[in-house]
This record gives sequence, C-alpha cells and structure tokens, in this order.
Amino acid sequence: MPPLALALVDAVFGLALHHDERGRHAKVPEFARAHVRAQLEGPRARDPVGALDFEIAVTYVPDGEGTMEVFEQRIGFTLDLADLRILAPQIALAELPLDRSGLARLIGELETWCYDRVPT
Repeated sequence: MPPLALALVDAVFGLALHHDERGRHAKVPEFARAHVRAQLEGPRARDPVGALDFEIAVTYVPDGEGTMEVFEQRIGFTLDLADLRILAPQIALAELPLDRSGLARLIGELETWCYDRVPT
C-alpha cells in the first residue's frame, strides 16, 4: 500500500477521534452529545488492485428530556489504489490525486464538514 494511502487512513481516523472528543463537550441544541466515528472497508475484491471505502458518521445522542431520536449524518469517499486517486463526489471534490495536495484538500473539506455538524 502506498505511504500516502496509509497517511490518509491515519488522518481520517485522527480526525474522527478529535471531533468525537469535541462532541462530548459541544453544545448541540436538543442533544446530549455528538459521537463521531470513521469506518474503512476494503480493499474490494472486484477491483483489480483494490479500493478502500471510507465513511465518517456523526451521530447525535438525544438529551433524554425530549422526544428526539438518534439522528445521524454520513459522508463517504473512495481511495482508488489502482489509479492512486481519491474519489469524493459527496464532498463535491469529484476526483483528487493521491498526493500531498489532494490529501490536504480532502482533510480540509472533511474538517469543515465535521465542524459544521459538531459546533465549537
């Protein structure tokens, strides 16, 4: 696996851990907390070299006083190991090269997405 692919895995899980910690203390209206987690699946057998599917989920836990139910928002992207590219149409980035600039742009967009869902 290319070193930048491993860096991407590390960055995504680090991002989820950071925002999960923030979610424990954030004031989310009508919710007790926000739980952030990352998930990785792959490599997919149907691809010649393989692909890794990433997903970040923010789960809002009700405060127990109201009638709110657990609410969840998700975003995902794919790392194409054959062509060394990141496919992120849900993040409106479409296709990025797997290089330092592509990695930085993706992580920046994911940070913004998490900050929008887990307020400071």
